[in-house]
Amino acid sequence: MMKSKNVVFASVLFFSQFICAQINILNADNPSEIGALSEAQKKQLSENKYIEYPYVDDKDIMWSKIVYEEIDLSEKFNHPLFFPSDKLYTHERKSLWYTIRQAIINKKIENVYAENNPNFSERIGYERVLEIIQNKDWDLVIASKDISSYLIKGIWYVDKRYGQLSYRLLGIKPISKIDIGVEVDILENGSQRSSDDSARTPLFWLWYKDLRPILHKQLVFDDKNNASRITFDQLLTSRRFTSRIIGVDNVFDDRLLSEMPGLKDDPFMQLIESERLKNVIRDFEQDLWAN
Repeated sequence: MMKSKNVVFASVLFFSQFICAQINILNADNPSEIGALSEAQKKQLSENKYIEYPYVDDKDIMWSKIVYEEIDLSEKFNHPLFFPSDKLYTHERKSLWYTIRQAIINKKIENVYAENNPNFSERIGYERVLEIIQNKDWDLVIASKDISSYLIKGIWYVDKRYGQLSYRLLGIKPISKIDIGVEVDILENGSQRSSDDSARTPLFWLWYKDLRPILHKQLVFDDKNNASRITFDQLLTSRRFTSRIIGVDNVFDDRLLSEMPGLKDDPFMQLIESERLKNVIRDFEQDLWAN
C-alpha cells in the first residue's frame, strides 16, 4: 500500500514539475529565459497529442440539437480567452485571438469560411482574410483587445451506445469591435487603432477541427494556480467558459433569437429564452431515463 502511494506521489510530483517547467521560471539563468522551453520539453509537448474525437455512427445518434452560442469576453470567467495583451509575453502566454491570427498569417490555417456561412461551404481566399484582419494595412492588425466575443457552433447529442449527453464543438467565429469597412483612428504611437465597444463586426467562421492541432500547442494561464496549465483545445472542448445561447437549428433556416418575432429588440426576453433552451437541453438526458 505504501509503495503504491509512493508511486502515485512520484507521478504527481513529476507531472507538476513538468507543468511548472513550461514557464522555466525556476531554471532560468536570466529573465530572458523565462518562458522558453528546452529541447526536451518541446519534444515532450509535441508528442503529447490532443485526444482524437471518437467515431460516432449516425445510426447511433438518437437525439441531437445544433446550438449557436456567444462567449462574451467581458465576462470574468472568459478572461483566459481574452488576455494577455498582444506580445506582452513572447513565449508561453497568448490570447486565443493572437494564436488564431498568427496561425492564419503564417498559413497554418488554410480553410477560412465567410462570416455569413455557418455551414462551412463558402471559403474565402487568403488575401481576403488578410484584408479582414489587417484592414489593408500591415501596421493596423486587429488586436486581441479589439475582439469582443466569439460565436461558436456546436452539437449536443445522445449516443445510444453510451447512453449519455455529449457535446461536440464544430466551428468558431470571432466578433470584432472594429468596423472593417470604414477608416480607422490611429493612436499617437501609430501602432494600434481605436475601437468602439458597441460595434459588432463578425469576421469569419473557422472549422474547429482545423484549429485543434494549433490550439493544443498553446497553454492557457490559470490565475488560480500558476502551476496548472491546460491548452486552448482542452478549455474549449471541455466547455470551461460561460456562454449564452443565441440560436438553435430550426425551420426558419437557423434564425437567431434576436431575429425571432417577439424577441427582436428585447435583450431581456432573449436572455430568458436562452436560459429556457439551456434547461431543455440539460434536462433531456434526465427525462430520457426517467421512466
